[in-house]
Amino acid sequence: MSGLAMLCGLTVLTLVLALTLQKDAPVIAFLLALAAGVLILTQVFGQMGGALQRLGVLLRQSGMTDSLYLPVAKAVGIAVVVRVLSALCRDAGRSALAAKVEIAGAVGVLSACLPLLEQVVALVSEWTI
Repeated sequence: MSGLAMLCGLTVLTLVLALTLQKDAPVIAFLLALAAGVLILTQVFGQMGGALQRLGVLLRQSGMTDSLYLPVAKAVGIAVVVRVLSALCRDAGRSALAAKVEIAGAVGVLSACLPLLEQVVALVSEWTI
């Protein structure tokens, strides 16, 4: 079975079971959705490793240094984690906590991108001198 078909099947099965259990056992429905989410993310991150290695090879062949693409990759990673965590908080009925997670994510992305911004400022200062 292909990875995408397995993920779709797991998602549909989890949704049906969680919706069925939601009225009588909301905690079990939430834990079921949480466990399915962990399984899905584990599968996706496993597949992502090979893709990232290939991307690294392509970027090195193009002559691009790590200092240019690593901040962007970190920002994307932070955005994915924050999106999942905030959705999890909202599913648990904690929207205020989800908002705080999103603020922390924005600060994290800004921190991750500061080295890239420093390089842009250095490049602009070279042009103006």
